[in-house]
Amino acid sequence: MKYVITGSAGNVSKPLAEMLLQGGHDVTVVGRNPDNLKALVAKGAKAAIGDLHDVAFLTDAFKGADGVYLMLPPMWNSDDQKKESIVFAEGFKTAIQATGVTNAVFLSSYGAHRLDDAGAISGMGLAEKVLNTLDGVNILHLRAGYFYTNLLLSIDLIKTAGHMGNMFEIPDGTFTVVDPEDIARAAAQALTAGIKGHSFRYIVSDESGTDEIATLIGKEIGIPDLKWLRVPKEDFRNVLLSYGFAKGAANDYVEMFETLDSGRLFEHYVSSKATYSGTSIETFAKKFAAVYKQ
Repeated sequence: MKYVITGSAGNVSKPLAEMLLQGGHDVTVVGRNPDNLKALVAKGAKAAIGDLHDVAFLTDAFKGADGVYLMLPPMWNSDDQKKESIVFAEGFKTAIQATGVTNAVFLSSYGAHRLDDAGAISGMGLAEKVLNTLDGVNILHLRAGYFYTNLLLSIDLIKTAGHMGNMFEIPDGTFTVVDPEDIARAAAQALTAGIKGHSFRYIVSDESGTDEIATLIGKEIGIPDLKWLRVPKEDFRNVLLSYGFAKGAANDYVEMFETLDSGRLFEHYVSSKATYSGTSIETFAKKFAAVYKQ
């Protein structure tokens, strides 16, 4: 079977491509930088080099595919991530219609039911809506939890300030967190086993909380009293701007984390009684420590 994977060699796309290659499938990986794809090409993947804004390029890449894995690229330079997410989704839709692809997996997020007040996550929900207008195409939206790998961004903060933190604090047992490799496994299973109709599935490895995360990571890195502190909104916004984020993108992330902090991103996950399984936060804490100590 032939599969096309967008997302270059990212945290989900790379292990997904590797899983499909190990299964003997024909895999094309889509990215803008050929250097990022060299390792996958060495393992047998084909590279399609281009921009996801380019619908003609996407159409050519999708030709002959039995299934495609779709994800929105980072939009740090965007003035409005919600609107740009719709643009990307419309491009995916056009390419799928033009090539007759019948199976698609889209990387979405917990909280995608909130279309107005969750920044980049609202953009994913709006993209789901666009893709669900495709007739005769089976689509599975993977509503993934908060990536474990995002926690690695706290390494410099721990080393310079002695604590972890972000613009939110989440009570223990309520924070949906996920290992990207668990997402990749779910995507590979869906693409190869078959998808029916339009649906979504929550992909959550564990349910944790910011205090528990700090405690477990602190234990593994030798700082047993490590704390998680909430970063003031304006400080967080200014940090993003200093990193080169567009003002609109920075505002979208602030909006997203405000809604995350309120707990509103978890409402649908809780009401749907979704289950979780995969890499535990305890296991990830050990992985975090290995990176921290490098």
